[in-house]
Amino acid sequence: MRLTGLLLVALASPVLAAGKKAAKALPAPPPPAVAASTAAFAWSSTGPLTTDAVLAHFAQMDAAMVSLKARFTQSLTMAETGVTSRVEGTVAFKKPERLRIEHLVPERQTVVADGKDIWIHRVGRNQVVQSALADWKKADPAVSNLMEFGSYSRMLKSYDVSLDSAAATLVLVPKAGESARSLVLRMTLDPATLFPSATELRVGSLSVRTEFLDAVFNPVLEDSLFVFTPPADADVFRDFKPPRFEQ
Repeated sequence: MRLTGLLLVALASPVLAAGKKAAKALPAPPPPAVAASTAAFAWSSTGPLTTDAVLAHFAQMDAAMVSLKARFTQSLTMAETGVTSRVEGTVAFKKPERLRIEHLVPERQTVVADGKDIWIHRVGRNQVVQSALADWKKADPAVSNLMEFGSYSRMLKSYDVSLDSAAATLVLVPKAGESARSLVLRMTLDPATLFPSATELRVGSLSVRTEFLDAVFNPVLEDSLFVFTPPADADVFRDFKPPRFEQ
């Protein structure tokens, strides 16, 4: 099974004691969690868009990124075989390396990464696969790219980066290894934030295009969102070793 990446107030009131004792107030409830500032994500420069300007803004966004949530659509095409597929769903991310993806179309599937392990639940079949997150990242480049929310500036250091300014798109090619250069990642930049609103990963004959919709920066996300407990009646396959993607 391959994860192709190609990705939720208590009110207190005074209590009147019996008799003529003074009212005793309950302790005040804790303040609600507050989302981190999102001002660092805005792109307001009126100057020309350059590679250096984009990379500098990425570094600023990375430093400010705490969490993210969005809807997404993703299409996969294998040019040699003509095989295509499309999924739609939601993604939630929280540093460090916590990820939850809910596939809603064409079938329900939940993917949860807690920083150490990754769990994949195929709801219709009630099957669960558990693997080490590091193994999935090594095996599937799409998974590794999904974990780069909040680390784009660091990621780009391992790529030769060019800017198609007319299309507001970064083009990334790995620096190391001739065989690796068949991998090309294109990032279409949102004009308001320069956040990659769409990515297209090409590895050999495989093309994976992902579009992010209604992205929210630094929403409050509880840690429990990134904890997965298999259903009691599920078939669970633990320590699964994913097959390595071959170009």
